[in-house]
Amino acid sequence: MKSFLLLPLLLMGVLFSSCKKETIVQQVVVPNRTITTTIPASAWKIDNTKHTYYVTINMPEIDDRVYQTNGVLVYFSFDGKIYEAIPDVLDGTTLEVTHSVGSISIDIQGADGSQVNPPNEDIFVKIVLVESDPA
Repeated sequence: MKSFLLLPLLLMGVLFSSCKKETIVQQVVVPNRTITTTIPASAWKIDNTKHTYYVTINMPEIDDRVYQTNGVLVYFSFDGKIYEAIPDVLDGTTLEVTHSVGSISIDIQGADGSQVNPPNEDIFVKIVLVESDPA
């Protein structure tokens, strides 16, 4: 009697163990957003307490969700072809960037903390909002 039960159990074990298990991973591509703008040479303002020139860029794309979750990268260029990431030190001049909801500020001063002249030409700016999935 036991041998009659053993054969069907073995056949069922072979049939069910030969099934393939497939895992399908679905990638969701979340695009980043790139915004370009130009800072005119006349737009720089001075902060005498910090010995810093600064410019504020209106950035409605940085809403509360973007501010809390995403990354904000800023690049600058003098010719619109070669971009450098901010923060940067260029010829003894430091460029820094800060952002908040609705705006980005770029500061420029001497690398040693001294006051330098603001750029005397327009600067091209590329802002990349990097989407991120909150943990």
